[in-house]
Amino acid sequence: MYKKLVGILVMMLLISTAIPTMGIMIKSEISKENYPITFQPLGSGLDQQQTNQEGQGLIILPSQWLAQGFKPSVEKLAAVQLYIFKHDNPPAGIEITVSIRDTINGSDLVQISVSADQIEDYKWVTFNFPEITVTPEETYYIVCRSDGGSGTDVYCWFYGSNNPYDRGYAWVSLDAGETWGKIVNYDNPDFCFKTYSKNTRSRPYVINSIFLRFIEDHPHMFPLLRFLLGFQ
Repeated sequence: MYKKLVGILVMMLLISTAIPTMGIMIKSEISKENYPITFQPLGSGLDQQQTNQEGQGLIILPSQWLAQGFKPSVEKLAAVQLYIFKHDNPPAGIEITVSIRDTINGSDLVQISVSADQIEDYKWVTFNFPEITVTPEETYYIVCRSDGGSGTDVYCWFYGSNNPYDRGYAWVSLDAGETWGKIVNYDNPDFCFKTYSKNTRSRPYVINSIFLRFIEDHPHMFPLLRFLLGFQ
């Protein structure tokens, strides 16, 4: 059972426009003897990740959206995982929504929601979505928001300090995605995430149905065909 030492710190978030805004950070300590539960994503092939954290995270609210920039090294994206914890008693039925964008203020390329009721303490929560094509080494954004929670009864996204992921930045919006700013307080954080591609197999050729029926009717031809096609 995890032991949590929780302190709620109301701080000022200094964003890139130098306009101070207020956000809430919730801290929780994790016993190193325990490990987070992991749900295996449908996508295979781990690409980008940031797993460092110091037992604290920013809250996810309908009004406070969070985002993490990243640069894929592959052309396909099929799933992401976020490291999330529950604080106090969020109401049942909350959904956490994750989307992928190619600009922080742009439209969603893909979006998926999951029920937060599965999140008890600390979990890598999986968001599977229809495979999308991305451009390697271009910046994309994992945008996370929820449709419920208030005060200390919230879900939070873990982060690591001192820029542990050097291929993107952490972002926050305090007005439900209308305006965004880089999070430069909290010692230059990056949120905890993993991205996955999907390994697809393509057929080098298509076998004609008439040809298949011919083989079924003339099975003695099969060894000769194997020899001619090089399957020995």
